[in-house]
Amino acid sequence: MRPVSRLAMAAALALSALSMSAHNLYELPLSPIDVENSGPMAFAFILGAAYALRPESKLVAAAALAWGVLNLVIGGIVTVLPLSILPFEPEQSMTHYGAHVVYAVGQLPLIVLAYRALRAPSAAADAAPSPRVP
Repeated sequence: MRPVSRLAMAAALALSALSMSAHNLYELPLSPIDVENSGPMAFAFILGAAYALRPESKLVAAAALAWGVLNLVIGGIVTVLPLSILPFEPEQSMTHYGAHVVYAVGQLPLIVLAYRALRAPSAAADAAPSPRVP
């Protein structure tokens, strides 16, 4: 499996952050600089910078995968459901569902690429000679 390029990971992180922001700007009375938007965007930027500096790091790949899964499950799925554990009652309308579909789908490239980066062979494994079979 080929390593994931820095550009592809940056694009996936940007799409993840933009889909979250699109949901927040459409559904919530938030500006782009509110912490609910700027905080996750800053975290995505930090993940992108870490991946750009250390694309072979399994820790960075795992953090990106966890970030994508967290956004998909919590932001894309759970918060659209009318659950008693939520501190609010989500609107049950087609436009609200649509905003969550955009949010959830925007996480998929990040999840796929981060998983691929996590599964990619490390440089140490590439450099190690394979055992000889007599």
